Amino acid sequence: MLFKEKVFQSFCLKRPVAVMSQLVLNRLLDGEMVDQIFEEKAEQQYHRRLLFSSMTKLLSSVVMSKSPSVNAAYKKMKDEMSVSLTALYRKLDRVEPVLTQALVRHSYQQVIEVGRAIGGIGRNDIPGYRTLVFDGNWLSGTEHRLKETRDSTAAPLPGKSVVVLDPRFKAIKDYFPLEDGYSQELSVLDELLKTVRRNDLWVGDRNFCTLKTMYTMDAKGAAFVIRLHEKIQNGELIGKRKCVGRSKTGLVYEQKMKLPAYEGRQLIVRRIEIELDQPTRKKDSTVVILTNLPEEDADAVKISEVYRGRWSIETAFQSLTVSLNCEINTLCYPKAALFTFALALVAYNAMAVIQTAVAAAKGRDQANELSSYYVALEIAETTDGMLIAVPPDKWQIASTLTTEKLATHLLEIADNVDMEVYRKSKRGPKKKKPPRKNNRDSVHVSSARILAERMQKNAC
Repeated sequence: MLFKEKVFQSFCLKRPVAVMSQLVLNRLLDGEMVDQIFEEKAEQQYHRRLLFSSMTKLLSSVVMSKSPSVNAAYKKMKDEMSVSLTALYRKLDRVEPVLTQALVRHSYQQVIEVGRAIGGIGRNDIPGYRTLVFDGNWLSGTEHRLKETRDSTAAPLPGKSVVVLDPRFKAIKDYFPLEDGYSQELSVLDELLKTVRRNDLWVGDRNFCTLKTMYTMDAKGAAFVIRLHEKIQNGELIGKRKCVGRSKTGLVYEQKMKLPAYEGRQLIVRRIEIELDQPTRKKDSTVVILTNLPEEDADAVKISEVYRGRWSIETAFQSLTVSLNCEINTLCYPKAALFTFALALVAYNAMAVIQTAVAAAKGRDQANELSSYYVALEIAETTDGMLIAVPPDKWQIASTLTTEKLATHLLEIADNVDMEVYRKSKRGPKKKKPPRKNNRDSVHVSSARILAERMQKNAC
């Protein structure tokens, strides 16, 4: 059995994160399940010679930096591909967005099941509510591979998406892809609102501050904490603004506000204003939040902290960009680019399971110190050799184990994690850069001469 083999045990001791990653990804991207998703969700695509699971396996290896490019991954998996590289690219260019969304949703369900079996998950921000953070994300411009873009300096945009994060599991819950790079995030609002459930707590930025968003969520028994958009300024203020305390970022004020009528309904919300100690990057000195949370469930200071937690999704986007290869700039076709980003979200969910296992084995404070960069680095550097020592077919056991058995093995492996290897590197406060002098006599300086002059001055 895999877990008793000496070579496997050696990797568990020396490279525990890479081992956990391989086990979890085999669970989240189980070939049979991936092909079943294809059969159930595909609208126009069909299987012929190349299975959807094979494409998913290949592209996920690029996302996790196990292979530097699609071409390099294809060469490693040429026998399994059974089609030409050109045919592979054509297939990638036609992956339907509904399939990419289904992959992310399936991975989230697995994260929940395994995470609960492991234990060590975070608490809800507000008892009785499930916090969900949602935001839009642009995909960066690609190479000018489309014939029509080769004579232009404008960067071709392959699409964008709206992503929903569950901060309790630190996992991506949902994904709404948009092929048109010029699309408004609100174009997927109807789809997103269909997923709203009673006792959800949706936290979003002002782009989603619409009457439709707030009234629909309230009608479904869900709560919202959304930053006020200027187009809602015609709401009627009720009573006086009162200072109710201080948050970590500034003074907090509260006031009632009657929203404009929508579809024959009238909604009164709480208007919470934070006067910031330090302005935002966009020079805003105040932040105004609207919420329908009852006062007995959360005071204004708590709500301001919940909104401040919205930055967890920005951290997730940064992790996807820095630690994972979520945007392959050679894939200029929207469907291929969105497929790549979806697999990066699945990989992020795999890291969430690893962090949950470390939290249960080492403590939540230790798990919060895990660096996604060092985690991804070990996975990229170790996996290729590990799969030679322990062949891929043996890892498929992860998809057949019960959730409880898999959780037990992950906990045992997580106990071997040396936090000093994976801990985030913290730097001190940034120093203000001095004004630079324009040296017209020379555009170069010799570092060696500068250091020699410094030593001479110190000697004196």
